Amino acid sequence: MSITYSVAEYDATATKAEVTYTNAAGFVHKRTINIPRLEDGSIDEEYYQEILEGQLRGVENKVRVNAVTFVDPNAETSEEETPTE
Repeated sequence: MSITYSVAEYDATATKAEVTYTNAAGFVHKRTINIPRLEDGSIDEEYYQEILEGQLRGVENKVRVNAVTFVDPNAETSEEETPTE
């Protein structure tokens, strides 16, 4: 299985990051993960890498059981209208 991931840019104080997983066909699946921080506010890099790799394994497992959907990043999405009161 060929799935890669990339992490969107985030500022120095962010507590969450958006991760985009891309399959061999170029379709994507996005999710938000927590950024682990140490007491001094810096990122716990070792734990952060563990989280990223663990999330990748989770996405791979969910693909195997059809529990995750990848979408064409170039496809137009239709937004549902929000009812007004």
